[in-house]
Amino acid sequence: MRDHVRQAAILWCTTCRKPASAVAVLFAMISVWMTPAANAATPAACDVPGAVAHALPAVVNILALRGTLEDHEPVGVDFFVGTGVIIDPGGIIVTNQHVIQDAGMVRVTFPDKTQVPAYPLASSTLIDIALLKVDVQKPLPALSFADSDKLRIGQPVIAVGNPIGVGTSVSTGSVSAVNRDLMRSPFDDYIQTDASINPGNSGGPLLDCDGHIVGINTALLSNSETLGSIGIGFALPANDVKFVTGRLLLPGAAPNWIGLHLQDLNAGLAIVFKQPVVSGAVVTVVDPDSPAARASLVPGDIVTGISGENLPDARAIQRAIIKVDPGTPLILSVWHHGQRRDIAVRGEPWPNFNKLPSGVVPREPDIAKVLSYGVGVHVVSITEPDRRRFELGNLRGLLIDRVDPHTQAADVGLQQGDVILQIGDQPATSPDQVMAALAYGKPDPDALVAVLVHMKTGTRWLGLWLGQPTSREFMNRGFAPELNSGTQKAGGQQ
Repeated sequence: MRDHVRQAAILWCTTCRKPASAVAVLFAMISVWMTPAANAATPAACDVPGAVAHALPAVVNILALRGTLEDHEPVGVDFFVGTGVIIDPGGIIVTNQHVIQDAGMVRVTFPDKTQVPAYPLASSTLIDIALLKVDVQKPLPALSFADSDKLRIGQPVIAVGNPIGVGTSVSTGSVSAVNRDLMRSPFDDYIQTDASINPGNSGGPLLDCDGHIVGINTALLSNSETLGSIGIGFALPANDVKFVTGRLLLPGAAPNWIGLHLQDLNAGLAIVFKQPVVSGAVVTVVDPDSPAARASLVPGDIVTGISGENLPDARAIQRAIIKVDPGTPLILSVWHHGQRRDIAVRGEPWPNFNKLPSGVVPREPDIAKVLSYGVGVHVVSITEPDRRRFELGNLRGLLIDRVDPHTQAADVGLQQGDVILQIGDQPATSPDQVMAALAYGKPDPDALVAVLVHMKTGTRWLGLWLGQPTSREFMNRGFAPELNSGTQKAGGQQ
């Protein structure tokens, strides 16, 4: 099992250091000697076990069935793992959108090992966030968001997730940096941490020492596609996640949009466009028939601030625009042909802020083709040569003589030479009986079957999913129609 945590880049880094001068060392020593011990603030110790004990009941493991694609065509079935965190006692779970993207079935496992189906509630075109809904008969423990704007570099943090599908795990570290730009969206101010984030951690919480959410673990940097954490992981800040999820849950509450595309200003561009200070962002594209176009903004204009506040770069400007309620007048400070002017712009709701179900849930024909590959196991009767070859002794059951790649059987670890002893409460007696019992297409889309298997590592029960999901069922149980009635796309940034 694996989660395709989207690897942001492959990073190579060289650090060069110079020795401090003798004068610098002397001044540093004097500074230390002159600082009264009574004024030295002693940071409170981080109670990691306490924070984890508070948070774990609200963290779930996510299993998503997707078609394995080659040249954009399904060629098999893969089960991907990720993490989610409950943010509402009624059963609303936040995770990364890429965890459930193109999934025909999603199940979540609670800390008490209870497993239930989950359905996509909403997701956004702005940020790698999706909401799932589970139907439960009791209030669930939920975590609250901390104020991620108060994070300090060096502050201890705790990452919780399901790395490589091994089960809920905890890693600790610190905030390595803030406001990291991975060039994904206007919300790119990722928290960088050295707490281990591996494939499978996606969608899990990054916690502070009180057990509150300061971020949602989303990406990692590695110098190899086959390696896990090298100490450079990224989380979406809690304030951004809270902002987006709040609007996803309120129909018609899309963020503000003016149709302006920006890039950071550098020294060379500042000279060309006669901007005296290297601060702000230069306009690259103005969407047709957008508020920015109607306000006569054009490529080459330099935006330096909004409503009297100077802003340093493109992300800061975009975020300031987004967080204002649509319809609220904004005053943009703009350099145009070497002259400063103030331009009033009144924004609109962000076009297609809510991602449509068709952009998340696979098409019905794709689901059918994926399921046509079957569970991926083939069985035969056991022969005497088989007993000697695989050291089966007097075992009774059906021998697995083939396990197909990119199938559920391969994902759960079945191998050639394993023996299926029992399916549910029925002994495995004939290949036809077993193959029929393990066929997809059971009436309940969430159907599971327990299989008792003698494996090389011992005898164990495995749960296999055999339902027949449909796009209509998946969407009707999850996506709320009123969340997807967004306005027509008007060339807005995605």
